[in-house]
Amino acid sequence: MNWHKILSLAVIAAMVLSSCDNEDEQKVNVNQEVYNLMDDMYYWYDQMPEVDPNAYKDPVELVNALRVYPPDRWSYVTTKAEFDAYYNQGAYVGFGFGSGFSANNELYITFVFKNSPLAAMGIDRGWQIISIDGQTPTSENFSSLIGPSEVGVSKKFLFKSPEGSTMEQIFTKSQIEMNSVLMDSVYTTGTFRVGYFVLESFIGPTEAELTGLFSKFKEEGINELVVDLRYNGGGEVGVAKYLASLIAGSSAFGKVFGTYYHNDKHQGDNSSITFTYEDNSIPLNRVVFITTSGTASASELVINGLKPHIEVSLVGSKTHGKPVGMYSFEFRDPSIDWVIVPICFSIRNSNNEGDYFDGIPVDVSAADDITHPFGSMDEESLNAAFTHLGVTAKGYTRKAAVGVQPFVGKGLQGEIGAW
Repeated sequence: MNWHKILSLAVIAAMVLSSCDNEDEQKVNVNQEVYNLMDDMYYWYDQMPEVDPNAYKDPVELVNALRVYPPDRWSYVTTKAEFDAYYNQGAYVGFGFGSGFSANNELYITFVFKNSPLAAMGIDRGWQIISIDGQTPTSENFSSLIGPSEVGVSKKFLFKSPEGSTMEQIFTKSQIEMNSVLMDSVYTTGTFRVGYFVLESFIGPTEAELTGLFSKFKEEGINELVVDLRYNGGGEVGVAKYLASLIAGSSAFGKVFGTYYHNDKHQGDNSSITFTYEDNSIPLNRVVFITTSGTASASELVINGLKPHIEVSLVGSKTHGKPVGMYSFEFRDPSIDWVIVPICFSIRNSNNEGDYFDGIPVDVSAADDITHPFGSMDEESLNAAFTHLGVTAKGYTRKAAVGVQPFVGKGLQGEIGAW
């Protein structure tokens, strides 16, 4: 989870670097200030190793060296352009798809953004990637095969459709506009009207998508809700709170959603955030979340924050396990393009629960069934969610299901959750 508030580091570097000496001096200043920041704000500052900040070529290497692992798998450094594009515009440079590996190490497409070049070619969830530039992708080599996050990077893909046909296609990385809501539907069975949607992220544009979606759900009179967060790696705390307020309804208005806890140098920053009143909220007694190891951070915050206020059930597999969040720091000098994103706080719910570093366990185990599209009653996780609600759902054939585990990158790439 990320509190999208940029704080400035007190680094004033030369606007024009005319010599190697100046470049070295800037590196020293930048790395030292990054170290000072980590020593002040980092949640586990008192466990950081002793290092010489100037022994590292840039803040990326320095933060990697300072990160306390375990438990910190998440603190990272990125560029301001990439950070702002994702959180403010809902965009990133890539091909526009999510991925997951089966137990047989076969790579599948888990979702496709509607504005991606793959969607234009009819490629969607359930397609297998046989090769990239002639090489078979594995969990060990995929990140390198897919290439850097730069506009213009081209790769030749060999795909296999769910029906068994193959397609070879060259795609080039471009700016991808993300849609946070990947799919939504309302199902009517007897007295049950079940709203269902797949949410991929909690970023700036997500709020408008959720507003429109819950307005539709309210008009259609849903009385049950299934929220599919299986590929949601998190995002902004404020957007997570907005979704939780839409789900919890007016009965939770003003109650504590979560409380921030910082390191011992910043105890004065500890504070609570409360549920807000939202016109499109729906009075629900319970909610079911579909989760996987790709359900992280702000997604887990929604689940944990709702538990004291509404009946919450999880279907699928246990979540990622990230009960901590980051602040984002940039330099006052615009010529220094780094954004430092360290773990700075944890958030606990109103019952003081929040140490789920091993993930939040599910109530019902189910596979992320890549053989069926989102919304299909034959998809194992959705079928299990409906069964858990007591809603009669069409059966499915377990032996035909192919389960996958989401495969995402590190740092900002991991938050984006797509390639």
